Amino acid sequence: MRYLLSVFVLLLAACSSTPEKKYYQLPIKTPQEQSAAVMDKGQVWLQRIMLSDVLTSNGITYQTTDVSYTNASTHLWASPLEQQLGQSMVSELSAALPDKLVSLQPLQNSPDILDITLTAFNGRYDGKVLIQGFWTLSHGDKVIRRNFDVQLDQQQDGYPDLVRTLSLGWQQVADNIAKEIAKY
Repeated sequence: MRYLLSVFVLLLAACSSTPEKKYYQLPIKTPQEQSAAVMDKGQVWLQRIMLSDVLTSNGITYQTTDVSYTNASTHLWASPLEQQLGQSMVSELSAALPDKLVSLQPLQNSPDILDITLTAFNGRYDGKVLIQGFWTLSHGDKVIRRNFDVQLDQQQDGYPDLVRTLSLGWQQVADNIAKEIAKY
């Protein structure tokens, strides 16, 4: 009897193991080299990326109904989301604006200052992926503010495709920001 009880306890413990955690990183383009001559064309300083509270978790955010959200407990960002978004945005803007120096630090006096606020960067129950928020660019004495609302269809189920689709939407946001910056 004692033997059977021990076997039962071992089987029960084996069935209750915790799921394996998986970590995700946004794909980032390899940054191109920029020469010192670029500094003469001006700098864009990505000062900050602000996330709404629901996006600050280590877990990937998913909207489960029209009014509720969940943060995954086993599908996690490999590094803080705002850090990944900043690195990706600098890479995208550097590629789109080769005549400007784009960085996460001010390297010149009076750089153009870019701030981005994200209110949504998540998957949704209906298969949509949302990237929403606004950005501001301070250029000299001008301040430009633009909203963005990117909604894409997730092509496959699962977190890997969700992360890839979020990355595609973030690239669209970067393209739109680059077009506006190029005007100045």
